[in-house]
Amino acid sequence: MKTSFASRCRVLGFTLIEVMIVVAIVAILASIALPSYLESVRKSRRAEARAQLMEAVQYMQRFYSQNDSFKRAVGTGADMVLPDALMVVPRQGAQTYTIDFVTGTLQPGSFTLAAIPAGAMKGDRCGTLQIDSAGRRTIVDARPGVTADDCWR
Repeated sequence: MKTSFASRCRVLGFTLIEVMIVVAIVAILASIALPSYLESVRKSRRAEARAQLMEAVQYMQRFYSQNDSFKRAVGTGADMVLPDALMVVPRQGAQTYTIDFVTGTLQPGSFTLAAIPAGAMKGDRCGTLQIDSAGRRTIVDARPGVTADDCWR
């Protein structure tokens, strides 16, 4: 029995319905996987900011051990400035956080540093990460229900 060329081509191809079912399945899988992936990326960026924030705290502790104060001497210009390498997270690539002193918190015996979300991290659920000279870790401008422990882990 002979089969025509048209019937052989039909058997070898996919119908539009089959292609649409595959597209729908891929879309469902992507809608489930993408938010988890994006949250993992945000979490890794927060971890990088936390690590650099801790480096800035260590820098301040070294400064204190050498100068017996977290502030520079009167008349030397700015109260205190972190090195440029510690102020931008990550050090290379697109900026995701800025590290700086919380306004009004720099005193001779204490300070508070903040990692402020920038770029892709603006609007992050954890908001701004803060740490003071006593090691207290807090968050500011976080979404409701988010705790400091959630963001500092």
